Amino acid sequence: MKNKRFITIINCMALFIIAVNLTAPPHELTHLLTQMAAGYSPVNLSFGAALTEGTAYVNTESVFWKIMMEGSAALFNILVGTVLLVLLKKFRFTDTWRVLLLQLTLLHLCMGFGYFLRDSISYSPNNGMGDWSKVLDRFNGSTVLRITILIVGTLGYLLTFYVAYKEAFHFIRDNNDKTERREVTSALYLYPYLMNAVVFTLINLLSPMGWLNALIIGGVMNIFGFIVFFWGYMFVSHMVKPLKDSIYYFSLPSEKLTGIWICAVALLLIDIFILCPGIAF
Repeated sequence: MKNKRFITIINCMALFIIAVNLTAPPHELTHLLTQMAAGYSPVNLSFGAALTEGTAYVNTESVFWKIMMEGSAALFNILVGTVLLVLLKKFRFTDTWRVLLLQLTLLHLCMGFGYFLRDSISYSPNNGMGDWSKVLDRFNGSTVLRITILIVGTLGYLLTFYVAYKEAFHFIRDNNDKTERREVTSALYLYPYLMNAVVFTLINLLSPMGWLNALIIGGVMNIFGFIVFFWGYMFVSHMVKPLKDSIYYFSLPSEKLTGIWICAVALLLIDIFILCPGIAF
């Protein structure tokens, strides 16, 4: 039984590694492609940064490009997270796919709405930190825009908390069994969250933006940006009254998913040796 639980945890962590790689690198790729569409030349694409140079041939003073130059990636995350959420609601998938899509949905929503929430709260003119802080700079720190993204970010993050709470019960047979709730959500949310906070913060130190900037940006994102996974565990396991009616129809994968493990290890190696140091153009 202990071995089965250990395999379940490893499966969920491996799926989380895949989900992270389908969230952060596409975020940076969106930055790169948006800036290239504006006329800039690519310099480096890494796990945590996209660098370009040159001169734009579009009107960067237009409202569209003021938003898109640095804000497109967070919008991409919100769009992807929303589409995935609809898929989760409309289709059941297999147990393994359900775990991956749930983790991926939460990661995209966390990243997208997280930029809105953090950058609206911590905005400081021309500090160079945060995608939507830079967007606010382009609008001269517009109070209306700042309040707008604060509201959207807050509502979006609350939605993400709700999704994490509600979706976990699809994997729980007996809602009133606290031990089961704790075991399911620790495998689904807590252990992957802790693994990500340590592993991806450390490997991001190889980033071309410099280890200190990478530590601050990566650490904040991995620890606080994805905090929904920690609170998803806490809400379901300890803090919030469980759902009255059972909505169980999935089980966390407990068989050895060798192919998933190999894929996760391969992605980690790619992150360490290619994506985190960055691809130079």
